Amino acid sequence: MFSETVKSKIKKFDVYRKLPQDLTEPTLSGAFVSIIACAFMTLLFLTELAEYLKVSTNTEMFVDINRGGEKLVININIAFPRYPCGLISLDAQDIMGSHVVDVGGSMKKIRLSSDGKFIEEEDLFEKEHKEESGVNLQEIKKQLDNKEGCQLIGHILVNKVPGNFHVSSHAFHNQMHSIIIGDNSKLDLSHVINHLSFGSNKDLEFIKTHFEEGVLNPLDELKRIRPDGVRDALSYEYYIKVVPTTYQTLEGEEFFVHQFTANTNEYSAQGMPAVFFRYDLSPVTVKFSQTKESFFHFIVQVCAIVGGVFTVAGLIDNLLHTSISKILRKRDAGKLG
Repeated sequence: MFSETVKSKIKKFDVYRKLPQDLTEPTLSGAFVSIIACAFMTLLFLTELAEYLKVSTNTEMFVDINRGGEKLVININIAFPRYPCGLISLDAQDIMGSHVVDVGGSMKKIRLSSDGKFIEEEDLFEKEHKEESGVNLQEIKKQLDNKEGCQLIGHILVNKVPGNFHVSSHAFHNQMHSIIIGDNSKLDLSHVINHLSFGSNKDLEFIKTHFEEGVLNPLDELKRIRPDGVRDALSYEYYIKVVPTTYQTLEGEEFFVHQFTANTNEYSAQGMPAVFFRYDLSPVTVKFSQTKESFFHFIVQVCAIVGGVFTVAGLIDNLLHTSISKILRKRDAGKLG
């Protein structure tokens, strides 16, 4: 294909000149250095491969400018082992001054026996609409006497502004005296927060399985139980700082949820007890983005490993070979003593 003249000219560009095999000889020191170098290159290659396959997460913060007109989803699963479903109502109020009884969303009341067993399930909002026309006092008194409990499960939709939602008996304010007959100790809002989070439950479940960053449900499994020796009705307050958070996958898919931190307080209620969850939204959004090392960067690193180890091993081999040769020459000359 090529003439001999062209071939000879092309050969001048060869920087990998070959020595005839009969001009080289293997050495024991070279063999040891080669084995160690290969093992070291393999170790470094595996380390770099693990780094290439690993998915890391970058974090950034910026001011949230898309807050107006949005709804905040609050997921709730709270058990009240000493408070009957007949007395429980859920209200919400925000900083705009609007107070909403029967907030939007979906919420179930689950009646529990004194030993925590399921009795029946009711729709919280539908139940409260029915009770606006009249309260079944006998049924509520029966639930109190039987020491029934109640569990709230579902979600509510509130304006994306600072506010609060609270569990209480405000809907039965006018009838409360005839229900408890002056004994406030019956109103025990001891509770267990099985789950509380802000954002779509579907998105939250995905994030938990694909990300390790973020504080999405710090109140889960928290218990607030009134001591047996306390007769006063206690109110509980949770002060929650909500931080809008975006999670972005390697494929570019984004999930918008909220992290939060919380402090708690409890005190003797002057009137009817309640459990308040007061939330405030941070103006700063946190974004977690998944990243992965590029293939070209991986190739560059592998080349650096092979070339670097090969070069260093060659220097070490030359040093060993030269040293051993000098020692052997001195021994043959009888100069080692």
